[in-house]
Amino acid sequence: MAEFVTTVRSETDRGAVYTVTIDNQKKLNTLNSDILAALKSSFEDLKTKEDLAVVILTGAGEKSFIGGANIYEMATLNPDTARTFITNLHHVCSAIRDIPAPVIARINGLCLGAGMEIAAICDLVVAIDSAEFAMPEVRVGIPSVIEAAVLPQILGASLARDLVMTARPMFAKEAHRAGLVHRLATPENLDEVTQTVVDDLLAGGRNALRLQKALCNAWENLPTDKAIQLGIDHFSDAYTGPEPQEMMNAFINRKR
Repeated sequence: MAEFVTTVRSETDRGAVYTVTIDNQKKLNTLNSDILAALKSSFEDLKTKEDLAVVILTGAGEKSFIGGANIYEMATLNPDTARTFITNLHHVCSAIRDIPAPVIARINGLCLGAGMEIAAICDLVVAIDSAEFAMPEVRVGIPSVIEAAVLPQILGASLARDLVMTARPMFAKEAHRAGLVHRLATPENLDEVTQTVVDDLLAGGRNALRLQKALCNAWENLPTDKAIQLGIDHFSDAYTGPEPQEMMNAFINRKR
């Protein structure tokens, strides 16, 4: 199943951009246990790349980002195997979230269940305006769980409750207004809009972005006083390398 997850590296003068593609098009890029294992392995490998600057995660084809977890496999689960399956899905989400560099979700179609959870834990989301988001689990007898827990933080408790209880679709424009989608695109300019986000990220310092991502993740769970202190620590940490001086001097010289 490793062939269903591919990683392509593109080199820039500010580091490498890696594109991870889930290619299970015949089944709308749904995730079974083998694909979950391959996806987790891919992101764990990326975490070790010294040249890593940005990651783009997408689904192959033009219909689906991730169509959810594989219902045929889930239909065979029992309480023990269900716990293993959903824990493995959580481990994939954790592997994506733990990437030190920014991760962009490139949403090219359906983004359902596990797909919406994965999009929610990416740093930035670019979606075509016809993309469809939904948490349909209750319609097949299971609750929305694991990283669905971040949806109230992003969407607000009321909208998150609506989506996971009614399983209704939320299209990209509503998802954009609600804060899940950061950039809207047409199918024709999805790559262009995604590249604009990549360029914006590459304009920042690579180490600064890593520190910023670590802070963004920590802010979700820390009380304000501890989050402020961690920010002071990370500000100091930024000066352990040459990046601030180099980038500030370049800015000063440019202004001159």
